[in-house]
Amino acid sequence: MKAPQAPRSYADIIRHSFTSLLLTIGLVIVLTVSITLTVDQLFRAQEQAARLSANLQTTQVSNFADWLTVNRGSGLNSHNTFILIKNADGSTTSFLPGARKIDTSGAWSVPFTHLIYIKNMGLYFSETLKTGQRTYLLYIGMHVLLGNLHVLIAVLIIAIGLSLLIGLLFVRRLANRISKPTIELAQAAQQAAATPAVTQPKLPQPAEPVEIHQLAEDFNQLLAAQNNRLQRERQFISDASHELRTPIATIRGNLKLIERRGDQHPEVIPESLGFIDQESLRMQHLIENLLHLSRADRADVDLQPIDVAKLARGVVAHYQPLVSQPLSLEAPETPVMALGDSDMLHQILTALLDNAHKYSPADQPIVVRLITTAQAVTLQVADQGPGIPVEDRTHIFERFYRVDASRSNQIEGSGLGLAIVSQLVKLNHGQIAVTENQPKGSVFAVTLQAPPKS
Repeated sequence: MKAPQAPRSYADIIRHSFTSLLLTIGLVIVLTVSITLTVDQLFRAQEQAARLSANLQTTQVSNFADWLTVNRGSGLNSHNTFILIKNADGSTTSFLPGARKIDTSGAWSVPFTHLIYIKNMGLYFSETLKTGQRTYLLYIGMHVLLGNLHVLIAVLIIAIGLSLLIGLLFVRRLANRISKPTIELAQAAQQAAATPAVTQPKLPQPAEPVEIHQLAEDFNQLLAAQNNRLQRERQFISDASHELRTPIATIRGNLKLIERRGDQHPEVIPESLGFIDQESLRMQHLIENLLHLSRADRADVDLQPIDVAKLARGVVAHYQPLVSQPLSLEAPETPVMALGDSDMLHQILTALLDNAHKYSPADQPIVVRLITTAQAVTLQVADQGPGIPVEDRTHIFERFYRVDASRSNQIEGSGLGLAIVSQLVKLNHGQIAVTENQPKGSVFAVTLQAPPKS
C-alpha cells in the first residue's frame, strides 16, 4: 500500500511550481532554437547542393582540378564537402581532402530528411545527381551545425542554471512573505484552541493578501457565531436551572413538612400534596417546552403552500371553548395561501393565543386577523392586555425573559412560549414582531412568504 504524501507548505509548492515552469520554458527554448537552427542549416545545405548540382551539369569532373572549378562559387567548405562519382562501368571515384574515402556501409539516415550519419565522420547532408553516364553522390558536412548546437545548449544550460539559482532565492523570500499571514493565522487558531477560555478570542486579520484577510474575517464571523451560540446555551442552562430550582425546592420543602408534621398534623398532608402536584405539573410543562425548543432548533422544514385562513378558522374554533375571552377572526372567506409547515403554523397560532389569554382580562376580546399582499401573508393576534413596554419588545422572544417578574410569577408559564414561537417562525422563513394595540394591549404579527405565482 502506497504511503500517503506529507502535506506540502506554500514554499514547497511555489518552489516546485517555479522550478517546473523554468525548466519547461528552458526546454522549449532549447528545442525551438535547435530546430530553427537545424532547419536554417538544412536550407543552406540545400541551396549549396543546388548550386553545386548546376555546376556539375555543365562541367565534367575528371580530376581534383575540375572539382575545384565546380566547387568555386558554390560557397561550400572543401574540407567538409565530398563527392563520390559512380561511373557507368561501376567504378567509384572520390575527391576528398587528404584522399580519404567515405565508407557509407555502416551509415544510417535520419527519416524524412537528407541527413545521414557516417561512422567516424559525423553528420552529413546527402544529395544524389545523375548526369549522363555518371551518378554523383554529394555529401555536405553539418559540423558547423553540431558545433553551434553544442555551444548553444551549453550556454542555455548555464543560463537556466543561473536563473534557477537566482529564482529559487527570490521564490523563497516570496513564499515566506506569502505564507507568513497564513502561518500567523494558523498559530493564532492553535493558541485559541489550546486556551481554556469561556469565549474564543478573535483571530488577527492581515491586511494582505486579500484571500487570507477574507479567510480570517470568515473565521472570526464563525467564532462570533459559535461564541454567541455557546453564550445562549450557557444562559439557557442557567435559566433552566433557575426555573427548575423553584419547583424542586417547593416539592422538597413540602416533603420535609409531611415528614416532620404529617403524623401529628395530618391536615397538612393534602395541602402539601396539592403544592407538590402543582409544582410537578409546572416542571412537566417546563420540560415539555424545553423539548419543543430543542426539536425546533434541529427541525428540517419542507415549506408547502398552506391555506392560512382555513388553518386559523380551525384553531380559533377549537380554542374558543377553552378560554373565557371572546375570540374573533377577521379573514377572507377565500383561501389565503402562504408558504409554511401546517403543524408548525398551528403551534405558532395556538401559542400566541395562549399568551394573549394569559395576559388579557377575561371579558376582553382577542382578535385573529389575516392581512394579505402580493408577496406576503401576515397573521396577527391582538389582545387587550397590559401591553409591552417599548424597551422590552426586542427581548420578549428570548428564552425565560419576563417583562414584569413580579407580575409574571403570578401567571402560569415557563417563559419559553414566545421563544418557541420565534424559532418556529424562523424555520418557516417568516418574521415576527410585536406592536402596540389600540386602545391598549399588544399585537403579535407573523409575516409569511406568499407562494410564487404559477
